[in-house]
Amino acid sequence: MMKKKGSIKVFLGCVLIVSLLMYLCSFSALCEESVEQVVVLGLTTGDLGTVDPHGGILVQDRFIFPNVFGTLVRHPIGESNSLDFQPDLATSWEISDDKSTWTFHLRKGVKWHSGYGEFTSEDVVYSFNRVRNSNISAFRGQYENFKEIKALDKYTVQITTAKPEPFFLTKVANYFGGFIVCKKSTEEAGAFDRGLAPSQKEVVGTGPFKFVEYNAKNQIIFVRNDEYWGEKPIIEKLVGKYFASDGAREMALLNGEIAATVGQHDYKWLEHVMSEGIILECVGPIDLKALYFNLKMKPFNDKRIREAFAYAIGQEPILQMQGKEISGYCNSPIPTDVYGNIDAGWEKYIHPDPEKAKKLLTEAGYPDGFTFKLFMSTGWWYLDKMIVYQDLLKKVGINLDMTLVDHTAYKSKIAQGLNPIVIWGSRYPLATSWLIDMYHSESIIGSPKASNNYMYYSNPEVDKLIEIAETTFNEEARLEALAKVQKIIVEDLPAIPCIETFTPYVRNPWFVPGYTIKNNFLWSYEIGPKTKVLEH
Repeated sequence: MMKKKGSIKVFLGCVLIVSLLMYLCSFSALCEESVEQVVVLGLTTGDLGTVDPHGGILVQDRFIFPNVFGTLVRHPIGESNSLDFQPDLATSWEISDDKSTWTFHLRKGVKWHSGYGEFTSEDVVYSFNRVRNSNISAFRGQYENFKEIKALDKYTVQITTAKPEPFFLTKVANYFGGFIVCKKSTEEAGAFDRGLAPSQKEVVGTGPFKFVEYNAKNQIIFVRNDEYWGEKPIIEKLVGKYFASDGAREMALLNGEIAATVGQHDYKWLEHVMSEGIILECVGPIDLKALYFNLKMKPFNDKRIREAFAYAIGQEPILQMQGKEISGYCNSPIPTDVYGNIDAGWEKYIHPDPEKAKKLLTEAGYPDGFTFKLFMSTGWWYLDKMIVYQDLLKKVGINLDMTLVDHTAYKSKIAQGLNPIVIWGSRYPLATSWLIDMYHSESIIGSPKASNNYMYYSNPEVDKLIEIAETTFNEEARLEALAKVQKIIVEDLPAIPCIETFTPYVRNPWFVPGYTIKNNFLWSYEIGPKTKVLEH
């Protein structure tokens, strides 16, 4: 009997403890709900580039797209490298036996922002025809395999590819060209004016946030979409704040004016802000930065000059500057965390070797070096490296004269082929995306399917191997093609390595993402349904 009474006492004690914990949790939740759920994200350049998801490649614009627009499928939040796709505007899909036709069944009852009616198959057809054909599209080269997009009915879309594409779903996921725009509003808006305040018609999506206001060189504002079809976010207002100065952005982070931003690729800077209570998260996918040579310009059409640059600068100086915690060496034209990467030869350019550089310059007819000019972005993620390279090149007799322009202007200049050398970094989930975007001849700037081939690099064997890797469902054949193409590119050397970098995301402790962030292409935290602001 005593044993039974003891058990009852223990049980009653447990009930009391659980009740107290439930009360405390409820009180905590009430406190959190009483906090104004407004998130201000610090953006790394001074102004908006574009609100157009099919033209938006600049880092300051990327946070807009997944918060405002939907896609047929999506990566799990915080896992942009995952191939475990989840339904978004499509509830289900299937592929034909010949691997060339994909059928998507669309979600019913999804509403466009600003009273533009229901999302239908017509919008999907319009969006993918726009991204693969339009002059505004920054991603045309990646969609050239889309042969036909047609609506079978109001809620069913069929996409046929010219060739089988094993990673097809990445093209219709929440990354750049996959975003679906409203046909009616986009046609009404006409051309999206760069440099001007966007109209309401230009920012009509189906996502959890809708556009409210843009103030030039200051901020862009969105509010929660209470008609969103999915789980509604806790955050009520989302602000992207533009900073032309890194110092001003750092101060805004430390004084709580902004919730989060991208940190500098300088571990001393990161240690400083962490000492002030800021939380650091190192986020993939790896950003591979390289120097891409304009092969139309002398003397850079000479491989000996390009290799002299590789030996003059090496990779070690930038790793020392950024810190090994967030940096690594490049071994190939595709990052080490991407499926198919091999040791292709770039690893021999780790340590600067001025003597080898001088020898190559002499062999190429420049024993005393030379001077060259280029436009350079004021964005610190490029400029800090070019300043280091400027000093290293000077040691071998090469004088670099830089004209500084803002990042939007820099992108415009390099797209016109005005630079002899382009420093550029990217992140892609697939090796084939990397290779098509940077090294396929059809991606040469100024061509009908232009992307980011700033080098005017063209090698038919490279094109063929890229196409094999992109289309075969045979994994062994795919890996063999990827290995060969990496070795050929390193041998041709149209580009030389800079550094591999994880992106340092920094946030105040009162900003809670609500998910584990492993990798993300946005240069900003994505706002999820559990993202919230704590009392502070």
